[in-house]
Amino acid sequence: MQQIIDFIIRKKDVVVYLILLIFSLTLLFNSNYFHKSKVLIFSNSIANYSTENFNYLNEYFELKKINSSLLEENLVLKNQLEKINKNISLDSLTNINFSYKNAKVISNNLSSFKNRLVINKGIKDGLKTEMGVISSDGIVGIIDNTTKRYSSIMSILNIEMKINAKVKRTEHFGTLEWDGFDTRRLTLNDISETAKIKVGDSIITGGMSLIFPEGINIGTVSKIISQNETYSDSKFRAIKISVRDESIIDLDIKENYLRIEVKLHNDMSNLNNVYIIESFNKKEFQKLKE
Repeated sequence: MQQIIDFIIRKKDVVVYLILLIFSLTLLFNSNYFHKSKVLIFSNSIANYSTENFNYLNEYFELKKINSSLLEENLVLKNQLEKINKNISLDSLTNINFSYKNAKVISNNLSSFKNRLVINKGIKDGLKTEMGVISSDGIVGIIDNTTKRYSSIMSILNIEMKINAKVKRTEHFGTLEWDGFDTRRLTLNDISETAKIKVGDSIITGGMSLIFPEGINIGTVSKIISQNETYSDSKFRAIKISVRDESIIDLDIKENYLRIEVKLHNDMSNLNNVYIIESFNKKEFQKLKE
């Protein structure tokens, strides 16, 4: 206490000056509305600026919670959308064909011909093999292996993957597969040359396997290759694959069919959150086929 008193005595001139300054400013602002308004505007500006930046900072730390909430909301909306399918009547809304679960990608390989992803959900979350996987932009792949807590997904960027797809405008069906080169493009085969396909046409899931619902976006037609060009280009690709993979892939060249290049909506190198699709009718459908 004595040290504080000694400090004030040593700095008495400065202390007296500050007291008189504060007193004079208080009298000035209380007696003059102009100066008072300026001080209020300045103080409010500082307060608003501080509050705004504090809110931005608070929102940044809340992003993870907000993102999780949005994922749950999307999940609910997808399941509700399935109930309002245009092919079912209003009195049969309980006849749900598919349900959705969300998961997070924890591993994603794009460096081989047989790429796979790993997600953070498995058997304990109700996941099984042959469940379709999509993102908000399009298809991702199909689950091919599960453990208690994790699942492996055969990516659409896997040369062994074949997916039923169709041209949205013309309703022509084909087989979608990857040639092992461009990670942004797939190939749609088995489309007849008589089909009037155009560059820019939308490609969607066909729904014939019941793994994916019909109508999920895949990509757009970026190139249509004629029969002769398909043959020569396919031979060239087969030679390249034989060098890189030490085995020649049978590309099954067919006459009177187009090879359609499809540019994906999905960026397969930037996947974070995905949706798992469970089909309630797939077993019945497969049993009938057998």
